[in-house]
Amino acid sequence: MPGWHSTSRHERGYGYEWVKRRDRILARDGYLCQPCLRKGRPTPAQEVDHIIPKAQDGTDDDKNLQSICTPCHKAKTKAENSTKQQIGEDGWPL
Repeated sequence: MPGWHSTSRHERGYGYEWVKRRDRILARDGYLCQPCLRKGRPTPAQEVDHIIPKAQDGTDDDKNLQSICTPCHKAKTKAENSTKQQIGEDGWPL
């Protein structure tokens, strides 16, 4: 089973429609990182994040998206990946 890095961004669902959705979410959130803002630190956002990851059945619905700065996005992704069970190429847990 190929990993996410072996497919194009369009194959992963991040084509033109995603670009439009991303721009809309950034504007909705005032171009500010929502996790930082909740901590009282207004920080510019460069990315849009799935609150519930797509790998955990999260959707592209606007309610599941938030503007986020790169450091917060990297930290959130790292935390999500550390809680995932490792799966082998055959689809069975390692």
